[in-house]
Amino acid sequence: MKRIALIPAAGAGKRMGSSINKQYLLLDEKPILVHTLKLFENSGFIDEIYLIVPENEIDYCRKEVVERYEFNKVKQIVAGGAERQHSVLNGLRAIKNAEPDDIILIHDGVRPFVSPEIIQRSVEIALAHKSALVAVPVKDTVKIARDGFAISSPPRATLWLAQTPQAFCFSTILAAHESAAAEGFIGTDDASLLERVGEKSHIVVGDYRNIKITTPEDLILAETFISESRSQNRMRIGHGYDVHCLVAERKLILGGVEIPFEKGLLGHSDADVLLHAITDALLGAIGEGDLGRHFPDTDPAYRGVSSIRLLKQAMKLAEKKGYTAGNIDATIVAQRPKLAPYITLMKSNIASALECDPDRINIKATTTEGLGFAGRGEGIAAYAVALMHKQN
Repeated sequence: MKRIALIPAAGAGKRMGSSINKQYLLLDEKPILVHTLKLFENSGFIDEIYLIVPENEIDYCRKEVVERYEFNKVKQIVAGGAERQHSVLNGLRAIKNAEPDDIILIHDGVRPFVSPEIIQRSVEIALAHKSALVAVPVKDTVKIARDGFAISSPPRATLWLAQTPQAFCFSTILAAHESAAAEGFIGTDDASLLERVGEKSHIVVGDYRNIKITTPEDLILAETFISESRSQNRMRIGHGYDVHCLVAERKLILGGVEIPFEKGLLGHSDADVLLHAITDALLGAIGEGDLGRHFPDTDPAYRGVSSIRLLKQAMKLAEKKGYTAGNIDATIVAQRPKLAPYITLMKSNIASALECDPDRINIKATTTEGLGFAGRGEGIAAYAVALMHKQN
């Protein structure tokens, strides 16, 4: 049995009043859709993701979202339809080798604040009851109006605001969608299609922060959530240090940049001493040991490997534990060569690996005035400090 997330993100976002579709608007320096996909990519309760976008955006989304941010669970990007309901049906029909009891979680691409706990509960409730609807109780009194006059007030205790994800057995939700399509019925959400055929959805109590970003005001609120989360959540600091000796017939790689020099650093990988120090600092901040623990020099898989890859893998581990990069401050200790011309490119490489702005990366290079092993040109050392933010 598979647990599959279906993420419709094919809307034009007219209410946002932007020339850019709302799923690609930036939130904390990344597209909103990236934040949403990460929640399901990192969830142990999700096996596969099917992403639904406008047909003319499939190539863009594949390159700029799925490949750029390395979403390995995305099995297919599906062309959307004229309405959200049509898009979801396209997604359901695209799922390969689906079994009737597979669990399908349908979640709006512009709801980037759903918690891991809600995803888990949705799967569990759908397993037990065949369908699950995330919702929150209505806070305000609701009025039924006719011809401009309020005529009644339904009991507030019976009213809930539907959110997503909404989770169903594959056979149940596919049949409901096919039936609605055959009869030209358009519902307000996926659960309404089950209600139409006499089925009930078990409520999973949601979160008022699980907002759908559809207007400029929603985006402002989302930015506030991000800001509050950073100020309230814990910060962790890690320190890293590494040193490698300089030898002939090796490339000199620092910060992912190949630097012209008569010698290079000796090591099992590419011996990028700067990235090793930064990776150690990152691992230290999240309490995950050091470089040798995760990428031992006895493992042939890491022979000659780019240290950028190691840093990316460490960052993936950090994200799974709920951490994002705050800032990095590093110092390279080398008598030669001159490193100033390469610092900007080093910062760009590191920022890309950590999925953050280059302004959060600071790299300094210094000499030892001829003292010690670095001063004698026998090796290069690096120190690094990493600040990591705990997000959940």
